Amino acid sequence: MKKLILAFAVFFCVQFSFAQKSEVSPIYIVDNVIVSNVLLHSFNPEDIESVQVYKSPSSQIEQYDDLVKNGLINIIMKKPLNLEKVTVSEAKKRLNLTSESRFFLNDIEVHNESILIAEDLLKRARILQPDKKFNNYKVPAISIETN
Repeated sequence: MKKLILAFAVFFCVQFSFAQKSEVSPIYIVDNVIVSNVLLHSFNPEDIESVQVYKSPSSQIEQYDDLVKNGLINIIMKKPLNLEKVTVSEAKKRLNLTSESRFFLNDIEVHNESILIAEDLLKRARILQPDKKFNNYKVPAISIETN
């Protein structure tokens, strides 16, 4: 009986810890640029022309298909914002990595090198070195959290 109770307690703890880590963060795109969630608070709602929410791939957001996994919120402004932006391939160069390096946003791998990201996101970048024990990467990876 004690073993059964112990097994149940362990099972409950494992399930609870997975539930705590399963928080998903959508990707926010403003005028075709991926931005941090923090930047969204600086927008005046009156300046927003439209908002679309995507939960699955769509022909309207084809270049972002990799990122729609946890939801994608596309915001179009009435007047385009003057955001400093870089492509994924430019970000790799700025961080002194090769084009073969992997690129992740909110733990989702980005395969489209021409996607634009706000330059302020580069300040949040973590470089993950190849490590068979932990990540099994063959090349370095860039990881950025947008929240």
